[in-house]
Amino acid sequence: MSALASIASTAKRAISPARTAATVPLLINPTDLVNLPKATTKVLDVSWHMPNSARKPTPEYLAGPRIPGALRWDLDRIANPKTAEASARAEDEPEAWRVSELAENILGLGHMLPGPRRFAEACSKLGIKPTDHVVVYDSLGIFSAPRGAFTFTAMNHEKVSVLDGGLPRYRVEGFPLDEQPLASEEEGMKQAGVTQQSEYPVPSFKRSHVKTYEQVAENAKQDIEADTADLVLDARSRERWSGAAPEPRPGISSGHMPHALSLPFTALLSPTSADGTKSYTTFLPIEQLREVIVRALASPRASLDLAIADGGLTAEELAVGRQRWAEIQRGQRGVTWSCGSGMTAAVGIWAMRLVAAAEGQGLLDNLALYDESWTGYAMRESSEIVKE
Repeated sequence: MSALASIASTAKRAISPARTAATVPLLINPTDLVNLPKATTKVLDVSWHMPNSARKPTPEYLAGPRIPGALRWDLDRIANPKTAEASARAEDEPEAWRVSELAENILGLGHMLPGPRRFAEACSKLGIKPTDHVVVYDSLGIFSAPRGAFTFTAMNHEKVSVLDGGLPRYRVEGFPLDEQPLASEEEGMKQAGVTQQSEYPVPSFKRSHVKTYEQVAENAKQDIEADTADLVLDARSRERWSGAAPEPRPGISSGHMPHALSLPFTALLSPTSADGTKSYTTFLPIEQLREVIVRALASPRASLDLAIADGGLTAEELAVGRQRWAEIQRGQRGVTWSCGSGMTAAVGIWAMRLVAAAEGQGLLDNLALYDESWTGYAMRESSEIVKE
């Protein structure tokens, strides 16, 4: 089937609702943050660094600087534990813990999405209420903050915003910081005025927002133009996607799932310089985000460098990308995002939501994250791996 014929056929698909209303901005800047009402706002440091990095986010949070009143949300600790740990807790506290809330973490991967009960426990400890406006930030600008935000929206806590540019932008723009070292995260809670736990109810979990290995493996067998097939976007580098560069995790092959498209999360971000250095990243402006997304949806060979006109694509290829984006916005096509370990795929989800919201489409509910991502996929011998 030609690309144009494919466009004609997909136009006949039934439209299903794919959006809900945004209750707070998806993205805010430091000025917005300092003007929010403190009584109903919870600011969370959700910084995370690659395992091979020398940086350690929790010690950095404790040492400072921090945004005043910020609490620490550890994405590795507040997560679906390894199966052995979860099973042991289920034995000890059968009523308080259910490993079946999410797929078991049989591969022992880090920062897998927590189950609803574990999420509610973490929120309660930090004094977070379901009505609170949660603002998440990280220490790189835009890196792990969208993953923190995705965690909340997957648990139906929609009042969550990402601080664009994170802690470094907040610092560069001259807003006051808390530079006093903390002895513990609990001391940080006291400084933030959290004197007692809340009673965050166990939320309902948006199961359609998180894909399992079985779902992505089955999707990989389908024709990309089939009505039931999700588009798969890979947020790793183009070189890792193609198999030209190795994975940072030992023993994991690079490459990609069948018919997965490449959209490195870095292509959605703008590095901002301060004092002659690239000090932090922010999301690209909406028009540029839309252009990058359309190019990536059009063809794996697209250049995502906006200095290259049309990404080196033909008019027909660009039409495919625009049509696919329109299908996504209308709810005619689902999207599954993947990356190395489920962290930066959330950058892609947040970027798509930003564009859809700016275009008056509300929040897209047909965007999902493959939580195990490439690490979980490539660890399984039965997985089909494609290299360019």
